[in-house]
Amino acid sequence: MTSFNDSLYYFTADFIPSAQIDLIFLIIIALIFWTWNKTTGFQLLFLLSLSVSIAHIIQLFLPAIYVGQEQLPLTHTTVQAVTTFFAFFIPLAKNRLELAAVLGPVMAVSVTFLLFTGVPVFSLVGAIIIGGFIVYGFYRSFDWIGAMPDRYVMAFAIVLPAFLAGIIYPHTAYLLHAGYLLGAGIGVSLEFVKVRMNVSAAGFSKRLPAAAAGLAGIAALNIFAPFLFSPLPLPLLAQGIATGLWITIVLPILLVSLKIYEQEGKGKIISSS
Repeated sequence: MTSFNDSLYYFTADFIPSAQIDLIFLIIIALIFWTWNKTTGFQLLFLLSLSVSIAHIIQLFLPAIYVGQEQLPLTHTTVQAVTTFFAFFIPLAKNRLELAAVLGPVMAVSVTFLLFTGVPVFSLVGAIIIGGFIVYGFYRSFDWIGAMPDRYVMAFAIVLPAFLAGIIYPHTAYLLHAGYLLGAGIGVSLEFVKVRMNVSAAGFSKRLPAAAAGLAGIAALNIFAPFLFSPLPLPLLAQGIATGLWITIVLPILLVSLKIYEQEGKGKIISSS
């Protein structure tokens, strides 16, 4: 008979690090983009995908380092992703309660992996530091990135994921997040200039069907991925690009064309507000 601890181990080891947690974050970020704030949604998608891609690169080229007599992984992909996602909201926390709400999930996930899967403390600390540093570097870059013309920011959002994909290749199993980056970079470059979907002016009655349609699209891409992308040379990269495009440009075009959302003035991809 399987004990409670054994059951929790298999739940943690097999369920949490898998595609499910990635899909949960993707859905949350997509909902933010469609129903709350496009800039925040894109920044979150960019940072999370960048962080996971960097974690994969570390695992490929520096899988472990010697600590004393042991070889320990430098990072843990899931903890690094969770840290990156929630660390993004630290500057937005207005009091200790909100700060605890932001840091709580990071600590909870870290402790869960530590107690029930045997992930070394060194790897968990490394994941938290790397994920936090990525977000810190992003916020520190506002001054010089914000001063760049939008066309350079757009070019950077497209060139960077292509560069990361080139580093990761031929390990095609790790190309999904590079695809998210590339698809979102292309999509946002077009959306902020051509479509300009106005989220803030839409009421709840319009945001609800927009969210439903968007989630239906993500579900379809995941359900039919084996049929749509398997024949392609890089199926996960293609799936990531298609998902990024759906979130950032395809659905906004549909929402504006169907008059669910209105258009607004020119948006900014990088904004500290």
